[in-house]
Amino acid sequence: MPSLYDLADRLQSFIAGAIDRDALVTWAAPVLAADPLDVEESDAVPWEDAPDEERLFWRLLYLVEMDDAPDDALRALFARVLACLADTASAGDTLELLPLLVDQPRLCTIVERHTQGIISRTGFLGVIANAGYPGHVKLWLQHADRAALRALGEDLTGGAYARAVRRVERAP
Repeated sequence: MPSLYDLADRLQSFIAGAIDRDALVTWAAPVLAADPLDVEESDAVPWEDAPDEERLFWRLLYLVEMDDAPDDALRALFARVLACLADTASAGDTLELLPLLVDQPRLCTIVERHTQGIISRTGFLGVIANAGYPGHVKLWLQHADRAALRALGEDLTGGAYARAVRRVERAP
């Protein structure tokens, strides 16, 4: 069974253009087909030894299979994910930020427009309420002032993912 790091190598090849989306999906297909989907039939060892790595592996694998975004957008997403994994050196932290990484371009645009006064506080809170972010991230975003929001946006766009994780784990 491939690991998160085997998948990361494939994703890096996809990002670099060394393989296309069809090759990535073809690689993922037998892995997905071999998954019994029944917890009782699954191999428990990876989940016990490295649960965050296993969870991130499967989340990314399903993104490969299910995402219908254009190739350039998918490459950009996987580049952010791998940059986050490298910067945080943690599958758990990367998994925590994954909803933000998926939504990063939109989130950063909304944060920028809100900090410039283009989007009202009410509009900003409405976007956050409907986002699929973890609860503690939503809470942080709801309570952060413009300077803290701007700093988070800079962390995300600058690839300072470890700093972004630390930022949303404490009061703004």
